[in-house]
Amino acid sequence: MLAAVVEQPGRLVVKEVEKPVPGPQQFLIRVLASSICNATDNHILEGIFDGYHDHYPQILGHEVCGEVVELGSEVTDIRIGERIAMYTPYGAFAEYVPVDRWGYGFARVPEGMSSEVASICEMFDGSFRGSVACASLRPGEKVLITGCGPMGLTATACAKLYGAEVTCIDLYQNRLDKALEMGASHVYNRSEMSAREIVDAILADVGEMDTAIMCIALDRSPECDAFYVPIETLRENGRICGLNVEVKLEHHNHTMNPFHMNRKNIQYRHHLAREGSVEDFQFAYDCTARGLIPMEKLITHRITLDELPHGLDLCHSHLDECIKVIVYPRLSQA
Repeated sequence: MLAAVVEQPGRLVVKEVEKPVPGPQQFLIRVLASSICNATDNHILEGIFDGYHDHYPQILGHEVCGEVVELGSEVTDIRIGERIAMYTPYGAFAEYVPVDRWGYGFARVPEGMSSEVASICEMFDGSFRGSVACASLRPGEKVLITGCGPMGLTATACAKLYGAEVTCIDLYQNRLDKALEMGASHVYNRSEMSAREIVDAILADVGEMDTAIMCIALDRSPECDAFYVPIETLRENGRICGLNVEVKLEHHNHTMNPFHMNRKNIQYRHHLAREGSVEDFQFAYDCTARGLIPMEKLITHRITLDELPHGLDLCHSHLDECIKVIVYPRLSQA
């Protein structure tokens, strides 16, 4: 089968590899669509990702939707022909992907949802079941989203679904415009305002925040002060969680004053996830199929496997025009 393989940091090759054979507790899907994770996939290619994917060689990608084509001998509750979407540790940019039936979790794609939308819904893992679904949000509560890339925009729509009033911060106006489409009520451009100006504006326009969600991989703000605004705008006993992707850097580039967290008794956790939350994952897919979470608005580009270097460059260097890139498991006809 065809697959996009990172043979070593900096070297990506689309080539024929052996088609996987599902084990007894696995099943096999034929990939219908996958999507680029703007941060993680580029970090893996660069060799700076710190986590489960820091090994080489590997098939790149983890956001995928596919059709079940083969069942392992012990899998009895999955049907041939079903569409499945999920995070995969086995690589998404390929023609076939094995799935662990009792592994990390997956969703059954609802009728009427396109396969490309289903593939990007993998982001519900962190932006919904690892944060919003566990935050006990009540209608009318105020949520601050820092970073309006795909994860931040997904978190925005999910928080809005729960009736929260969502405020967003980003460096790029196209992403702030998209945040308004996804349900944000207020947006602030960090490239045009200082952090202090944004704090003052939020407190005047919206008031103190109940929960803040950090949706950034790297702090791209001029003074590396992305945490300043949420800490200054959170109410006493407020909560902050982070969906930031782990990267291997010699010097961590976030700056934070812990005094302000302490004086407000702010609770900070990397994730708010609870055990047994696969149901949350499926719930978010079902809400999307019903039109309650407009994930289709995030798609800006569609490419094939051999165009993957171009797609990765869009996600890395053209944030002012790219949000989400769909990858189809075939070669272009050009």
